[in-house]
Amino acid sequence: MKKSRIFETIKTAIENGVLEQPFNVAKVNTACNSLLSKSPSFLSKHRKGNPGGYKVYFIQDAKGKYSIV
Repeated sequence: MKKSRIFETIKTAIENGVLEQPFNVAKVNTACNSLLSKSPSFLSKHRKGNPGGYKVYFIQDAKGKYSIV
């Protein structure tokens, strides 16, 4: 199954040491050239336990802070 381009960009930034976990929308935007500027709800939408049943990429560590599953 194909992963999201946004997720792959975040994962690559973590692997390259540009972004540290846990992260929030602002940190992703700083590290990834405003990647979430048009989709700020991406992290919460794709967290474990999301109410919409979206594909899970993240776990929520604290309010507004996420890590890759």
